[in-house]
Amino acid sequence: MRRTTSAVGGRSGSATELIGRVTAERGSDDVAGTGWHRLPPGHAEAVVTRDADRTNSMTRRLAPLAVGAVVMLVATLVATLAQPPEDPSLAAQELSNTVTRTDPAQAPPPPPEPTPEPTAEPQAAAETTEPTQPLATRKPETAERKSTGGGQAAAAPRKSEGRSAAAAKGWTRAGGDEFNGGLSPLWSPYDSEGHAGNGRRTPDAVSVENGMLVIRGDSEGNTGGMSWKEDQRFGRWEMRARFPKGDDQYHPVLILWRESGGKENGEIDFAETTSASPDVSFFLHYGSEQEYAKKTLDITQWHNYAVEWVDGRVTGYIDGEKWFESTDEKTLPPGKMHATIQLDYFPEGGSPKPTEMHVDYMRIYR
Repeated sequence: MRRTTSAVGGRSGSATELIGRVTAERGSDDVAGTGWHRLPPGHAEAVVTRDADRTNSMTRRLAPLAVGAVVMLVATLVATLAQPPEDPSLAAQELSNTVTRTDPAQAPPPPPEPTPEPTAEPQAAAETTEPTQPLATRKPETAERKSTGGGQAAAAPRKSEGRSAAAAKGWTRAGGDEFNGGLSPLWSPYDSEGHAGNGRRTPDAVSVENGMLVIRGDSEGNTGGMSWKEDQRFGRWEMRARFPKGDDQYHPVLILWRESGGKENGEIDFAETTSASPDVSFFLHYGSEQEYAKKTLDITQWHNYAVEWVDGRVTGYIDGEKWFESTDEKTLPPGKMHATIQLDYFPEGGSPKPTEMHVDYMRIYR
């Protein structure tokens, strides 16, 4: 319904009634929701402000601010509660105390202090593969070797001593030299002319190196040898030796020689060869004759050469196996014997090239 200006102006009533009628006729014409209403021109006195509208307008203005403040307060509280304690153990302790404090009269006594856990180092030590036996009581991996001459200090044995006649036959050790730290004083190095007057035997050619005896021959035929000072009738001897490839004018030889100063015949060469030979020989000399045997062998490698002299028999062994034997009474030595080790020079024309022989040990058995 359209109303005229005169009709509006001719009505009487309070301002409140006037506002009600205007609202009913025009609907809600509030301007942008601010609580202010338009009236026709010329009726400015009819414009009023409602207290309720002002209140609602202020509420709407302040509501977002209040909601924001509440949201910030709740977020701060949540963040504070969600943050973990600096020390989890302390937090757990506080919780435990809270529970036990609910009834102090029935609270159990505080638990004993926990035993500290072992550190990583003892655990690692327990996993080691080292034997638990004290070092002072551990046995060496190989049998201890002791020098029987001059109280020389023992040295570490070779990793392998190979097969030996002594082990195979169960001989009982009675002496010898392991060549650990030097020569036994029971050795007498030669200082004289060489074999058959060829070259010279000199103590300078004899040395102990890395736990083994070394005898050298030079390019002029100067070489070395030595003999054991103690003689005996019957016995068993074993030497571990090798003869590196060298000049065939040099002859390595392991010998039992007759008693010093004696006139009896007798000589046992239980290992004799040349430094360029593919074999080794056994010679049993008696008078002007001899018994012998020969065996193909790589003499450059370590082998165990042994001789057993008992009443009525002489037997030779290589690496525990018998390869020579004589029971003929006329071939056997008539008197005491002793061990010798020699590198003999047999000139055959031309200067020899330097050559060596090596002996790991000399052992005497009963």
